Amino acid sequence: MGAILKQSSLQRLFILPFIFLMVCLMLTIGWFLYRAGDDATEVLARNALTEVMGRVSQAITRQTMGARETLNVIAPPPVPPAEAGQAPAALPFPKSRKELEDRLWLANSLFDEPSYVYFGGADGSFLGIKQEQPQVFMYSVREPGQKNFVYYLRGPGTEMKLTAVQDYEPRKRPWYLQAVQQGRETWSPVYVDYRNKAIVGINLSKPIFAEDGSLLGVANSSIGLQQLTDLLRQVPLSAQGVAFVTEMKGDMVATSLDEPIYQAGENGGEPLRLNAGQSKSPLVRQAFAEVQRYLGTHPPEPDKLILLGSRSEGSKIEVAFRLYRDPAGLAWLSISAAPRSDFLGSVTSGVYQTLTLGLIAVCLTFVIGFLLLRWVLRDIRKLTLAAKSIGNGSPFPALNIDRNDEIGQLAQSFVEMERNLRTDRLTNVLNRDSLIAQIDFRRRNSSQAVPLHFALLFIDLDRFKAVNDEYGHDEGDKVLIAIAERLQHSLRHDDSVARFGGDEFVVYLHGVTEMDVARSIADKIRHAVNKPIAGRDGQYYTVDASVGVSLYPDDGLDVETLLRVADSRMFDQKRLHRILSV
Repeated sequence: MGAILKQSSLQRLFILPFIFLMVCLMLTIGWFLYRAGDDATEVLARNALTEVMGRVSQAITRQTMGARETLNVIAPPPVPPAEAGQAPAALPFPKSRKELEDRLWLANSLFDEPSYVYFGGADGSFLGIKQEQPQVFMYSVREPGQKNFVYYLRGPGTEMKLTAVQDYEPRKRPWYLQAVQQGRETWSPVYVDYRNKAIVGINLSKPIFAEDGSLLGVANSSIGLQQLTDLLRQVPLSAQGVAFVTEMKGDMVATSLDEPIYQAGENGGEPLRLNAGQSKSPLVRQAFAEVQRYLGTHPPEPDKLILLGSRSEGSKIEVAFRLYRDPAGLAWLSISAAPRSDFLGSVTSGVYQTLTLGLIAVCLTFVIGFLLLRWVLRDIRKLTLAAKSIGNGSPFPALNIDRNDEIGQLAQSFVEMERNLRTDRLTNVLNRDSLIAQIDFRRRNSSQAVPLHFALLFIDLDRFKAVNDEYGHDEGDKVLIAIAERLQHSLRHDDSVARFGGDEFVVYLHGVTEMDVARSIADKIRHAVNKPIAGRDGQYYTVDASVGVSLYPDDGLDVETLLRVADSRMFDQKRLHRILSV
């Protein structure tokens, strides 16, 4: 052996062992990857299914949230109380058909998808608006004890054409009876539209009660489920992957496959729902059977993603499912499945890429550099958008920049700058410029389809100067801070409060269209302000408030005009308080 080595050139002495070691290394890596291929395929399949299930959940949430938001427009939830122990302030339900009609039009215009919103009164009245096509609406109205008249029109205030007169009693409909029986928001079973058998939908019903607890009626929002099927078909699945949504017993709600979820009934009877266990797709049947088998031995856990493995006709498959359940009684299973063979090609290509890693080192360096540059530029773009938002009054975006370098420090500085520019340093509420900018931003983004309505309350504190003069500015500052906190606690999430300087505050009330509602909220705020404020040495300070109200667009089309109107009405209130106190 020594003689052979001595006769070999130095080049061969180094190259041949190196080649031998490289061949051994490549064979070792290839063998390792071959043995690990099954595990890698499983990981890839499950990661893909996790992404698919995330998109399916978003699609379901988008559909169901649309129905819930339309009902909140018809009958808004109560305003949270200013302090613990107080009852929520309920917004009044429309007393006239015109007011109810306005809310139905507003609810119908919230979303681009066709929808049907209606209200059945406890007295037998009915009012409904349904968008059947762009700018084509069906308008149904029934007075107590009369027929139901169906019209077609092109939008609010347009000419109505009578198309049908029906015998329709809303109080006998399943959606009405179910909501009254449950006493809360309730989903209906999935149904086929009796007017159009091609439309599959579901209803969300909400009983409406008066302040004394008596039933006013039931509001209902109907949504079609075809869009959910369309969204599932747009989800990026693997070559043979499937995604579908079922009820707990397997009745299909939506599917990514070109397979109808309803079958014609026998002898022209009612259509029959397709059950997942009867699907033409073996993968759908096997996936649903695996989910049923799992639920038979494990308690259901809503919103938790469950990943399962199985075999179907000799090949391994991966199954993912999530139980979607809400307080209104909706219980759906979103399921996705894919054969592992769909991902085997990516594992095989990974083996070849590993064996030729030395040849693509330059390309890899380029890719890493590009990704690093993109990562840096992405965070810089976030900072640019944040700077623009400060200037135009739009909501400050969440930066989500978790870095310890100079860009991370700059992001933290942006957050501090935003807080200093938009808030009053003493009371920590919005300042004058910030509130005006936010209102202008909302006005710019409103439209005829989604009109903007709001009220402004101009608040001036009475007897505050006496606190300042007698106890000093430090105690006066405490009073301002306490008043600002009370104003914030008296408002809803979409409302805002700003300090305009000195002892003046302005409150923005989003969506308020009636002067009586705005004055009711103003009285509530005044009562909150009137409560004693603890001060120094056991002292308690009591201040009052004069409140002026203006409505957009009734009292003006720009912020300055609305502020002048509210300020003038505030001085009227202040003079009235002085007269009454004499």
